[in-house]
Amino acid sequence: MKLVTVEDLKEGDVIANDVLLDDYTVVLSKGTVIKAPYIDKLRELQVFTVYIEEAKEESVEPIVKNVKLTPKENKAPVKKTQPEQKKPQAEKKAEKKPEEKKAIPKVSLEKITILRDEVEVQVTNKIKDILEMHIHQRTAGLQKIGETAQNIITDILEEEEVVEKVYDVRERSADIYEHSLQVCTIAALIALKLGMTEKQVYDISVGSLIHDLGLRYLVVRYEDQDINLLPKKEQEEYKKHPIYAYTAIKNETWLSDAAKEIVLNHHEKKDSSGYPLGTDHLSRMIQIVGVCDEFDELICGIGKARVRVHEAINNIRNYSGIWYDSDIVDAFLQLIAVYPVGSKVKTNQGETGIVMRQNAHFPERPVIRIMYDKFGQAIQGEKIVNLIKDTTVVIQDVVK
Repeated sequence: MKLVTVEDLKEGDVIANDVLLDDYTVVLSKGTVIKAPYIDKLRELQVFTVYIEEAKEESVEPIVKNVKLTPKENKAPVKKTQPEQKKPQAEKKAEKKPEEKKAIPKVSLEKITILRDEVEVQVTNKIKDILEMHIHQRTAGLQKIGETAQNIITDILEEEEVVEKVYDVRERSADIYEHSLQVCTIAALIALKLGMTEKQVYDISVGSLIHDLGLRYLVVRYEDQDINLLPKKEQEEYKKHPIYAYTAIKNETWLSDAAKEIVLNHHEKKDSSGYPLGTDHLSRMIQIVGVCDEFDELICGIGKARVRVHEAINNIRNYSGIWYDSDIVDAFLQLIAVYPVGSKVKTNQGETGIVMRQNAHFPERPVIRIMYDKFGQAIQGEKIVNLIKDTTVVIQDVVK
């Protein structure tokens, strides 16, 4: 490897060591193939030097590590064709190059990235455009949501060992389009982890993307509001949003009955405490979307007072086997990081640190950088603690 300035970086250079900010947040991970937007962002973040590989390996698809898995919206759908005579490998690679130049880099959920906002905003805006078209023009164009769902599934399936990773999900504002995207990606991951069929995963994804369509019909303010504390009339109005959404899409022939049931019943619970019907007859698909919806509503404040990620996870854990099947909750808990990258935490030894990255299979035991000792004094030098290696250290609290 060799050290180069950001000004000397070129497209195609491969990052040899993780690129870190001053607080040890990873912004580009080892193995990332440099593209022009990455260089611009590094300049903005005032990163001046990086390590790159000296000998270029065979060209690989650029991978950017991220908080949230999002799809390549400009990716053309894969078309099945009749078998044809095999072509030399070199010729196949040459054919792919023009298409690869146009593609948005695939985004993984494992680590934070400097390109998170750009990719996520693009996909969220796509969902917003489609759903708002429905509001103003009935159901015209709504079928395009199926293409978005398929793109999300395709990108998930391209991730290596995707269901074995631990993913960072961050608290944020109450945007129903970003919420729909988040519920879709987590629900699809859980469905894959539980071994569901491709058709079931697709129906879960489509149902997730339109599950809160009915919120656009409401005049009740639901952002960062616990609806149970609102006047009774407003509570009743809010709880009608699944019915509004279902009524809007029930005659859509391109949607399966399973996807429609997800839209109608995503707030129902196994103990009949949910709404709008209070039924306890819930399919596994409905429960999967219900778990993801409950969690994400809590951290972004949709119909609920916002809480921290670890608090939302504890809420889901407390209702395992009561609101949702316990194996569905277990799959969810194995996927979502309790302490997202960048969280400020306090250990049982009284030290304060920042979460740097997650450990696969251990959502409650990340790698942290200790910043202050138990007396509140700044740590001199670098002290990194990997909680799966040092079992004497546990996180006791999240510092706001």
